Parts: sequence; structure tokens; C-alpha cells
Amino acid sequence: MRTSIDIAITLAPFAVLFSAFLIFKWDAVQAVTFAWIVELVIALGYYHMTPLRAIEASLWGNLSMWSGFLVLYTGQIFGQAYRNTGLLEILLESVQSIVPSWDQQGRAVALVTVVGGFISAFNGFATYPVTIPGLVDLGFDGLSACASYLVYFSWTLPFNSLFIAPTISNAASGVPVVEIVRSAGLLSIPLIFLSLLGFLKILGFRFFEWETQVLIWSMGLGNAVAIILFTQIWPAYYLLTLVTGAAISLGTIYLYGRLSVRQSLQSVVGAARPEVLRSSFPATMRFRAYGPLLLGILFVLLTKFPSIERALSHVEFGVAAWGYRRFTINIFTSAGFFILVTSLVAYLFACKRANFAKDLLTATRRSRAPLTTLLVGSATVYLMVDAGQIGQLGKVLSSGGKLIYASLYPAVAFLGGMAFGQGLPGDFLLSRMQVPIAPMLGIPLTLLVGIVTVLTMGPPNALKPTQIAYAASLANVKGKDGEIFRICLPWQVLQLAVTAILAVILVFFWK
Repeated sequence: MRTSIDIAITLAPFAVLFSAFLIFKWDAVQAVTFAWIVELVIALGYYHMTPLRAIEASLWGNLSMWSGFLVLYTGQIFGQAYRNTGLLEILLESVQSIVPSWDQQGRAVALVTVVGGFISAFNGFATYPVTIPGLVDLGFDGLSACASYLVYFSWTLPFNSLFIAPTISNAASGVPVVEIVRSAGLLSIPLIFLSLLGFLKILGFRFFEWETQVLIWSMGLGNAVAIILFTQIWPAYYLLTLVTGAAISLGTIYLYGRLSVRQSLQSVVGAARPEVLRSSFPATMRFRAYGPLLLGILFVLLTKFPSIERALSHVEFGVAAWGYRRFTINIFTSAGFFILVTSLVAYLFACKRANFAKDLLTATRRSRAPLTTLLVGSATVYLMVDAGQIGQLGKVLSSGGKLIYASLYPAVAFLGGMAFGQGLPGDFLLSRMQVPIAPMLGIPLTLLVGIVTVLTMGPPNALKPTQIAYAASLANVKGKDGEIFRICLPWQVLQLAVTAILAVILVFFWK
């Protein structure tokens, strides 16, 4: 009886979050704040936590997520800088120009894989205002544009979350970052193909047409190669995964554009000369658009040189308080710092006059909601950890043995990622839960944390009411949130099912 009550109380904050999103239609800040209040009452009233300890747990939860705060804020700065300097407009046009104007399918894939890929490598959610209106401009209705991009975007999110891999490592008692990267990367490969398939099917394209086959396999394999290179072979450079996938996709789309023109000529009797695929911007301006991205990559590579890496290690510092496990902070090797440097470099390549101070102010205003969500969400997470609720949930799930746990906990991770306005608190929370369970069941902790990272960040994102509402606003779609949810649901459940099956297999064979 006591165990049943404990489980019900543990699930109460999640029930509050789901109700807030799905029934009351609250935004992420309101929902997470109410969940924190409920959790605070539970911690103080049921678990008899002292008010001082509750404050300490909440503050430590915020400190532990330091790299998440940095990435969210600098990502907003990057999006604002890249847009206002005129570089985003040139990047978008240069990519679209390598595919024939009549090839709606090719241009749609180029938009999300290349443009979306380059931008999401620095700020995933900055792609929404580019790709969704871009799909509408290509002639797709707003409903399809929103749903298709939400489905496609989901596979990239685990790699956005790897920007805070050091924080997840801290949650999992210091598991090596490269090992988390390896397991998360392997699990993400099927999601690429499922996301591409869902994207094209929602837009109304037929699976067995040659264009669809070429695009799915070429774009999918290109990004899979990037994942293998930077999560399995050189995992220390995992930050380059998305931008490398976008670069490979750019080359592949270029070849596809030439092939598409040739195919159209062969199918039309008496066809004249082919359409000239050429950007309206000169080469120097196109170079400017890619310049900050290239220098950002170079900067990441430079910090991995042994001598520079050793020098940067001297500026890290440790944080320990209130009996919690010590962790280290190094601003200059964090993903947020790399994003900030890339943002500043964008002003050196600017094609339009831009004011950094104004852009910083705008980015700060736009970052208030996501930063507040993360602030309150991370506080809620550590209250649940300190109260012992997460340990209790893990104990119940693991009591059925390795097979039962491996089969069920992917769904728990999926729901945990969906429950918060962002996946980061859910990722942190459930990664923490794996620490005592891994040795108990004989499963490598790195594998369990990798599975959590993928399933809290990727598949649930397209089903979050806040993300659906944001996407719908960009396409001027009103009153269709429920329909977007229903369109996305089967594709996200398919992603969950495939990942869960792969997770069960890996649990028994991962060494």
C-alpha cells in the first residue's frame, strides 16, 4: 500500500504537467511553475523535507544545468545575429538555387536538411522561423508545413542536447561524455530515416517515386555518416555532427539538382536547354553566409589540440555545496561559448547593417521564457531527486528484471521528455535515475543514459503543445493545434517503438 502511494505521489508532478499542457492549454512557464509548487508541497508535506533543504535542492538543480542555460541564451543570440546581418537570407537562397524551381520536393528537403541542419547545429529552435514559413512559400499548406517539420526536426534534438553532455554526465555520476555520445549516436540513426519519411509523406509525396527514394536514402545516409564519424570514430568532436551532416547534404543536394534537370529533359520531347541553376548572389556574398559557420567549426577543432586543451583546463573550476557531488565548470570549452563566438563572428561578415546591442536585447527578451522554464524545471527535478521519488520509481521499474525494464523505461523516458516544456530537465532527471539501476541489472550506465537522452529529447518534441502552438503561429494556422498533434502522433509513436526495440537489443549486447 505504501509503495502504491509513493508511486502515485511520484507521478503527481508529471500528471500536473500533462494536465496543464493538454487540458488547460497553459504555456510551458505556467505549467512547470505549477508542477514545481506541487512538488514543493509534496517534498515538505509528505517527505518532511525542511524548507532550507528544499531551497538548496532547487538552487543545486539550477547550478547543475549551467551549460543548458548557456546554450539556450547564446542560441538566441546566434539566431538574432545571423538573421539581422542578412547572412541567413543569403544562405537560404544559395541552397534553394541549386535545385530547379519546379522541383517542390527537392527544395523542401534542401530547406530542412541543409539550411535547417546548419542553423540547428548552433540553435535548433532558431530553424522554426526559417523552415516553416519557407515551406509555406514553396506552396505547401500551413498545416502540412507545421506537422512535417515538427516530425523531421525531432531527430536532430538529441544532438542539440549533447551540447549539454557534461551536465548529463554530472547527473549520471560522472559517466564519460564520449560514452554517452556513442550510445546516443547509434540509437539516433534509425530516427533520421523515419523523420525524413514522415516529413515527405505528410507533405503528400509518394514513397516509391524515384525523387523520394533518392532524397530519403541520400539525405539519410549523409547524416548517418556524420553520426558515425563524430559519435563512433571521433566522439570527442561530437559538436560537429549536425554541421557535418548539413555539409554532406549540401553536396548531395547539388548532385540531386543536376540529376533532376537531366531527368526532366529526358522526359520532355523537344526540350530546350536546361534551367540554369545559379544563385542571384555573387560568390563573395555566399562565402560571407558560410564564413561564420566555418570559423565556428575551426574554433571547435582548435580547442581540441592537446596544448590548447591543456591550457584551457587551467580556467575550469569546481563547484560543491550542501553535500552534493562536486562538478567542474569550464565556460571556454562549453558549447554555449562556441555558439557565442560564432554569433560575434557573424557581425564581421555582415551583409546588412546590424546593431549588436539591439540584437542582444532582443535575444534576451526572447530567451526569458525558455530560460525560466529550464530554471523552474531543473529545480523541480532536484526536489524529486532529493526526496527519493526518482529512486523509488526506478526501483519499481527494475523489479521486473532486465528485459521488463529495457522494454518499459523507453516509454517512461518518452513521457518524461514530453512532460516538461523542454526535454533537458527530463533528460537530467531520468539520467540520474539510472545510476543505482545500471549495476543492479547489469546494464552499462552509458547505454541507459544514451537511451534516455535520445528518448527524452527527440520523439516527444513534436507532441508538446508549446512547440505545436509556436509552429502554428509561424504558418498563421489558427485553431488547428489538435489536428497537428494527430498528424504527428503516429510518426512519433513509430519513432518511440523503433528506438525501444533497438534499445532492448543493445541492452543485451552492448559491451
